[in-house]
Amino acid sequence: MAIHQAMTRNGMVSGVPGGNPGITVFKGIPYAAPPVGENRWRAPQPVKDWEGVRKADRFRGFCPQEEEQSPMFLRENPKPFEEMDEDCLYLNVWTPAHTQDEKLPVVMWIHGGANVRGWGHQPSFDGEGFARRGVILVTFNWRVNIFGWLAHPELSEENPDHISGNYGVLDQVAALHWIRDNIAAFGGDPDNITVAGESAGASSTMNLCCTPLTAGLFKHAVMQSGGGFDLFSSTMIPTLKMAEKTVDLKKCLQVDSIREARKLDAGEIVRRMSRPEAAGAYLPMQVVDGVVFDGTITDICKAGNYHKIDYIIGFTKDETGMYELPEDREFFLKDVRDEYGAYADRYLELCDFLKEDEAFRAHLKVRSAEQLKTGALVFAELLEEQGHGPVYMYCFDRQLPGDDAGAYHSSELWYLFETLNRSWRPFTGKDFELSRAMADYWCNFAKTGDPNGGKLPLWESYRKEDHRMMELGLSIGMKDFGENDRVKFRKDFVMKRV
Repeated sequence: MAIHQAMTRNGMVSGVPGGNPGITVFKGIPYAAPPVGENRWRAPQPVKDWEGVRKADRFRGFCPQEEEQSPMFLRENPKPFEEMDEDCLYLNVWTPAHTQDEKLPVVMWIHGGANVRGWGHQPSFDGEGFARRGVILVTFNWRVNIFGWLAHPELSEENPDHISGNYGVLDQVAALHWIRDNIAAFGGDPDNITVAGESAGASSTMNLCCTPLTAGLFKHAVMQSGGGFDLFSSTMIPTLKMAEKTVDLKKCLQVDSIREARKLDAGEIVRRMSRPEAAGAYLPMQVVDGVVFDGTITDICKAGNYHKIDYIIGFTKDETGMYELPEDREFFLKDVRDEYGAYADRYLELCDFLKEDEAFRAHLKVRSAEQLKTGALVFAELLEEQGHGPVYMYCFDRQLPGDDAGAYHSSELWYLFETLNRSWRPFTGKDFELSRAMADYWCNFAKTGDPNGGKLPLWESYRKEDHRMMELGLSIGMKDFGENDRVKFRKDFVMKRV
């Protein structure tokens, strides 16, 4: 019988049976104090102890955020039952352990959402597939948008280290420490933790691989459609002082001080931030503050100061497939010039698709894939050059049935978590075979740092000399996906070799 109660450092919790009664799910365990009132825009604070047994039987509310999403996002991710709540720092544990002594590997999953939205119990996430394979899964909510990223001189002044911002990162660090301190009570091994995530969750994973605050806390990392090296080079990680100068409280929140801002209701903050007039009033991203980050991710990677662990990193073939991008050449040209600056004309010489409408539309569907592919390739090649790794790379290229969105951004999550039956799409037997293989690969990696095992096709670590990576689609196996001239140029650009 699976563990149904566990003694955390703050008190006893009781879980509920999963769909498989051999698995227990603990929902809504606090890993930090509510970030409300005076704790708004402060580093996560310790949880207060409780007496008796706390029921961990429901998911908790997620960080307040704009509810309006693209039609496709809402079709793929229906609105959750739980309401938004600024008191959002809770996590969920799926465990198959029968005793506390099993020392099972642990995966900490970080949700995506561009750092401005998302939650840890989205429909595609479920830990039962991992648990059936002897791996504990932990998901959690963390502060996003202005709640997670606001940097301001008043906040820096009240902080002992004279820093502000990066609260979303600090929440993730706090969740990782909670796992290290408590997961043994759920049958887990605190010395065998994998940090994994998709999209903003992948770049968050990269952050945790580059901050000194997490050195030695985990052994493996998985970055899906994000992470890697300099994803979008126009998105510069600012210094704290630069971020502080960008913030305009009057423009974004219609207040004159942090004291006034802390008096606002969380829903009112979201409403005010959603006004068109508030655009550009702050930066929803990490800042270089000398404590959480000693430099940009680019600088940290080049200096070899990332964590020397095992990595899986990859992307989907049609990353942009779920977005409605403007089919406007002028918009595209402006974006390229903002991105490449003085090198824009050299990049545009490689954009032969600009001559025909159909080719241009086709490129928009895969443009993000080229950028994410570049970030993954440069990181993998940098590790190889510096003698670290291994790095296991993949491309998810299953064209999902039901429409023409293709292998769109986040589409692999239904497969990884074996939640295909939660989607509206008419999946086939081949899809379920791919789903099982992906879950097997990821769980093997969580156990040993190597995705291989059993009868799975051999997944070789990446080598620059042959460019092969794992194809995850209707075919599963090593494949050379090649590099077009734009990817080659971008690799040189982000490495400052042009």
